Amino acid sequence: MALHRGLQKKGFKLPTCEKHFHDYDETWLILEGKGTAYWITPVGEREEFELQAGDVWMIPAGYEHGTDGFPGTGANTDDFTISVFTGTLPAGSHEPGHYYVEKEGYILSLELRKTPTQRYASATPSTIQAFVFPEKGRMEIQELPFPECEPGMILCKSTYSGLTNGTERNALVGGNYGRSWPSRPGYQNVGTVISTGDGVKDFKVGDTVFSGHHRKHSDYFTTPALADDLVVRLPDSVDPTHAALFGVASVAMHDVRRADTRLGENVLVVGAGPVGQFTAQAARLSGAIVTICDLNESRLSIAAELGAHRTVPVTNEDASWDAITEAGPFDVVFEDSGADVFGHIIGQDWQQGVILTNSRVVVIAGRERVDYSFNAGQSHELSIVQASHFDRDDLEQVCRLTAEGQLRVGPIIQDIVKASQADTIYARLRDDPASLFGTVFNWS
Repeated sequence: MALHRGLQKKGFKLPTCEKHFHDYDETWLILEGKGTAYWITPVGEREEFELQAGDVWMIPAGYEHGTDGFPGTGANTDDFTISVFTGTLPAGSHEPGHYYVEKEGYILSLELRKTPTQRYASATPSTIQAFVFPEKGRMEIQELPFPECEPGMILCKSTYSGLTNGTERNALVGGNYGRSWPSRPGYQNVGTVISTGDGVKDFKVGDTVFSGHHRKHSDYFTTPALADDLVVRLPDSVDPTHAALFGVASVAMHDVRRADTRLGENVLVVGAGPVGQFTAQAARLSGAIVTICDLNESRLSIAAELGAHRTVPVTNEDASWDAITEAGPFDVVFEDSGADVFGHIIGQDWQQGVILTNSRVVVIAGRERVDYSFNAGQSHELSIVQASHFDRDDLEQVCRLTAEGQLRVGPIIQDIVKASQADTIYARLRDDPASLFGTVFNWS
């Protein structure tokens, strides 16, 4: 209700007033004299009021009202002086004035709406909800202390985070990436910036960002956010659920660049999981001719949809690699499966395998050790390439190519799961990893 200044210092005489209604509350201040008035409720009940100086009469929106004068006179006293002010006009109201039910054809009713608010709640909670591996083979959600937004960092409220299938299973079951528990998994975080630390210039509150640092799965996270850090602001054209897999996409981008993949080279990707799918796309975007193989033919169908030139179903049996041999020989092979396939790729002896002389074999999937025939490798003058995480430019290129529609994420996402139900995903990751593909956790 607006401020009505000076209403009690002036007014107007009201001998009579015809029956009418408004779409808003109306209040009468009785300044002088006395008189009578009435209202009729929306259900047709009439109530009369005797008003005198000093009274305040509030008529609810939609109530018909007027003055009939004192009984037997037909008029109020000559000194019946009032001042009137209106309440809030709801959307769609008439302009202030007299309106008549008989003419307008409706009786107004108002509805009370209660909208939940966090206005007076603490700006941030005192703890976070985080995924933890408390012991080998088990995941649970725990409450942990709320992180501090230190200089050079940003604090974000999570919207999505992405599962890193191979890395997280490796840590869950005690592979080469870790055999100590408790531990926390995750390096693919999407969130909204809610605070910035001293020295941060490239991000502001309200930005939607992806962080590829190892900030773990949680409902709030902090992340380094200076010039070379693994954080990008997401353009409006990038779906934030897709951005939840930018970590594995950037790993693939880094691998392809680390291998110096070139225009026209013949490339083999072994394993059509999420990293393999992004490796195949990045290699194709570099101008290579891409063959991808896997045990799972449905994943190969997705790889074909995403632009792989050839897809080959394969097992670890020698005969099944004949089709790979026919598609080769290869300049570059990316081993993204974790399977024991180096004998097939490099060969068991001199000038065997599916690779060319001076070829590169890029070892990505985690494992305890890599064994291969020295003679076979020497005959090819083989380069064994290993890569680790990714850098800021890898991430920026993934973001750019996704925004342009050249790198596609959507077909790789199989499950979007509420973070509160993540235990079902980790049980599958432990017991049936092949049932998972691209998985995104929803924190909203």
